[in-house]
Amino acid sequence: MMEKAPPEGRINNLEAMVTALTELLTVQENVVGEQSERISQDELALKESNERFLTFIREAAMRLKNPMEVVGENLALVIEEMESGEAECKDVMLQLRIQVRNLEQIRQNIIELNKAIVDRSDDISEPVKKFLTE
Repeated sequence: MMEKAPPEGRINNLEAMVTALTELLTVQENVVGEQSERISQDELALKESNERFLTFIREAAMRLKNPMEVVGENLALVIEEMESGEAECKDVMLQLRIQVRNLEQIRQNIIELNKAIVDRSDDISEPVKKFLTE
């Protein structure tokens, strides 16, 4: 038969267990608090990143849409003038050269935008980075 611990010893053991559990709960509360703070910081960083990305997309769309429309309209005008017989060869050539320069500027804008994407992305392979930025 087991000897029973005197009541005073059992009380001391229980007090020690309560103290240990209290310390454990304090540590757990601190860890949970730190994790909650990190989650809040991560959520804020993600929100800011998404806002920057949306701003970037809006700018990219603006920088590409308007010039492309202008090039399209100018080329349509050249075609109309050629079809109606109003255009002279040298005028057509000049207009086409201007549109080639406009298209090159659009290409440079796309490369600039792609560089911004590549600079912020770690998971893009080198060949893809090269393709996007040249």
